[in-house]
Amino acid sequence: MSQFTMLDYVVLVVYILGIAWFGARFGKNQNTTKDYFLGGRSIPWWAIGLSVMATQASAITFIGAPGWGYEGGLERINTFINVPLAMAFLIATIVPFFYRAEVYTAYEYLERRFGAGTRTLSAALFLVARGLATGVVLYAPALVLSVVTGWDIKITIILMAVIAVSYTVLGGISAVIWTDVIQMFVLWLGAAISIVVILVKVPGGMSSILASASDAGMLQSLNFSFDLSIEYSVWAGVIGGFFLHAAYFGTDQSQIQRVLTSKSIRESKLSLVLSGVLLIPQMLLFLFIGILLFAFYRTFGDPNVDNLNELFPLFVVNQLPAGISGLIIAGVFAAAMSSLDSALNSLSAVSIRDFYGQFVKKNATDQHYLKASRWATIFWGIYATIFAFFAANLGPVIEAVNKIGSYFYGALLGVFILAIFTKRTNGVGAVTGIIAGMLSVWGVTQFAEVSWLYNNFVGAIVSVGVGYVVSFIGAKPKAEKLAGLTLFDLDDDIQEVLKARSEAASSLSDEEIEEERRTSKWPIYLVGYFVVVMIVLYLIGLI
Repeated sequence: MSQFTMLDYVVLVVYILGIAWFGARFGKNQNTTKDYFLGGRSIPWWAIGLSVMATQASAITFIGAPGWGYEGGLERINTFINVPLAMAFLIATIVPFFYRAEVYTAYEYLERRFGAGTRTLSAALFLVARGLATGVVLYAPALVLSVVTGWDIKITIILMAVIAVSYTVLGGISAVIWTDVIQMFVLWLGAAISIVVILVKVPGGMSSILASASDAGMLQSLNFSFDLSIEYSVWAGVIGGFFLHAAYFGTDQSQIQRVLTSKSIRESKLSLVLSGVLLIPQMLLFLFIGILLFAFYRTFGDPNVDNLNELFPLFVVNQLPAGISGLIIAGVFAAAMSSLDSALNSLSAVSIRDFYGQFVKKNATDQHYLKASRWATIFWGIYATIFAFFAANLGPVIEAVNKIGSYFYGALLGVFILAIFTKRTNGVGAVTGIIAGMLSVWGVTQFAEVSWLYNNFVGAIVSVGVGYVVSFIGAKPKAEKLAGLTLFDLDDDIQEVLKARSEAASSLSDEEIEEERRTSKWPIYLVGYFVVVMIVLYLIGLI
């Protein structure tokens, strides 16, 4: 039975109301869609980086990753070992293009490169994929609330949806990022306290836990088998996972929108470096909590849970001191709301910028679009709520979100690769490539036994190959249409671009412009960090 006390309830309610009030304050100064979707392009890099981290450490990770660790040890870290490589790729390629284009959504760039058809299709795919994944994101905190209170899961889903949508409609992207910063530290605090409690309660402490985990093979994470059916091999993580995260952080509007809020290209890159460095240790932390729970329940009896997503929340409310468990569960709610409002805000941005403003109401006032954006947020909240009712059947929530994305992300990444790295590709090829990429993923899932992580690789490769070949059927894009939109033109006028960006923030000095140029070395540092991570994981496996 849950031991959630009255003190815990008080802490939970006060914390949620406090975060909601803090986030709503940012809505007072929002007069345009630029304020609502991009925060006036004035958010500091470290806040953006922590916001990205907070999304990854949301309720999904907080309740899903410990269940992963409890069930399989560290093996699923292979899903994330590629993140430094993906960030290196994005810093060197995709991110500068979005800044050069001065876009609100990633798909606006595709229209400039390929035409309106490519933009519309890509934006529609994002809406479908992110809308479904948001339903899973909503399900996660609703599950926690259901476990804690004993209420029916349908009631808690609706309750969480009402809270999250109300908060998102008011706050905008600035509220998303700054509340993320707060909840990031709350979640880390909760993880640290949980670790200490387990270490104190399990006889023998850390040495006993590590010995038990080692005997069970839970510290082994690097499986170098070339068997494609092994779900979490190193190759599945490095190859398939690279394409997953390159697409997620580089083409998913819910992520790239945060990067577009920064003051300069340099600061956007810094935010990605921060995420690229911290994401793996963060995932190791939550997976290790699962290993600790394995040792804890091996000593004190079976946890008796039917759903591994309930494992860690039940431990928190039953084993941690009154008040502390309330704070941690409150952190889960704050994390969930932050993840939800970022997703809903990006869904609203794409709905208004890529559809409503293009096909329904052209050339309206900014105040009109701002009002429409808030109504779009409500619509996507209802959409996510409906799908959340079915999320319980998808397995571990963190895996469910990634699997949903794997049907779309590879193909979307492929079209951005075509846009940036080729000059011959045209709009017909791009659209055909996207469709072929998604069909190839469907075919792989139906007729081949391979890790789902390879879906992203297959989708991207097929999208690029088919899109490039089909482009030769149509006319070659005119040179003037490609100016500044491919990798070959990236450095031609970077100083002018940076000076133009500075008009929206503070002026850039010559020294700061030179610092922008030095960022070209950062991808190399991230590749080196990846090598260090692999060595550390290998040494952990020797324990």
